Amino acid sequence: MFRIVAALPAEPAVRDASVDELPSLLARRGARVWVDLTPPITDADMAIVRDVFKFHPLTIEDCFATRAHPKIDEYDGYLYIITHGLSAGATADSAEPVELDAFLGPNYLVTYHAEASRSIAAVMDQVMRSGIPLQQGTAAVLHAILDRQIDGLESVLDNIEARIETLEDAVFARPRNALIASLLSVKRNILELRRWTAKQREVLLRLGRREFALISAEDALLFRDVHDHLVRINDLLEGFRDMLTSIQEAYLSAVSNRTNDIMRFLTLFSTIMMPLTVLTGVYGMNFEHMPELRWTYGYPMVLIGMLVIIVSSLLYFRHRGWLGRPPRVDEDAGGDGDESPKLIRSRRTTSHRIRVQK
Repeated sequence: MFRIVAALPAEPAVRDASVDELPSLLARRGARVWVDLTPPITDADMAIVRDVFKFHPLTIEDCFATRAHPKIDEYDGYLYIITHGLSAGATADSAEPVELDAFLGPNYLVTYHAEASRSIAAVMDQVMRSGIPLQQGTAAVLHAILDRQIDGLESVLDNIEARIETLEDAVFARPRNALIASLLSVKRNILELRRWTAKQREVLLRLGRREFALISAEDALLFRDVHDHLVRINDLLEGFRDMLTSIQEAYLSAVSNRTNDIMRFLTLFSTIMMPLTVLTGVYGMNFEHMPELRWTYGYPMVLIGMLVIIVSSLLYFRHRGWLGRPPRVDEDAGGDGDESPKLIRSRRTTSHRIRVQK
């Protein structure tokens, strides 16, 4: 399915054009044409792409297939560019990229996206309302699209940051097995975002340093600004990944400490029961001439002895710090202890993250 919009030097407003007008518009001096393709693509549509624009067969094959990595290639008279954005429903756990293929020529831009693209829709609406940026040139349209692609990452970054804070609080409050699954899901999503944003950064870098004759000095500055924006986002993703790694280590430490507490309790319980077991074993042998068997106060004295052993053991364990809450560091050091552990944990790196600004 084709949608063709054209900016003509003799007409103040941008208008829609038909497929039949396309050859004449491309040949007209000063005309700027934007062709947006969406599925379904018919044989007639393929014929126009192949015969009117005369794109290389390899680029046509790549355009209508799914490619994992952004890239940019230069052909005779045009650039072929693959970039990625995010769908409107992207979250911290699921952020599937939306591929955008673009052919940039001296007076035309051809875009193709198999799924709905917020960037394309926003720029198309702007073009039809004001004529800008199509009247400024096709490279300006491409810049506007790529700029909105990067802006679309902001909501996902905020969602990831909020999710990291939630996971961090949950790890300190009560570590559970479900937390590690959520943590790994977010971490995997971040790694996927970093994988294609790093490639897309290279594409924008090449556009910004004027490797191609189709990119003017003014347009290169615009692409350079988008590149800087993407670099900051990539740095944030790297920071998020490091934070998740730290939270994962904190989770494993919390689980290990919980296991150690359980083992300590079981060990102390076994230690207390051991002398009691010896006493009951001795007096349970039922020999006829044992001294205390016929003593009137033998049974209560054995019970009192067991109680003394239990209390003595508990007092000794508490004195050694093996039982009960260990002393706080600030109390040992003579501090006032005004600052709670919860307040300390709240001072996260995420609260100091660099805001991505244009």
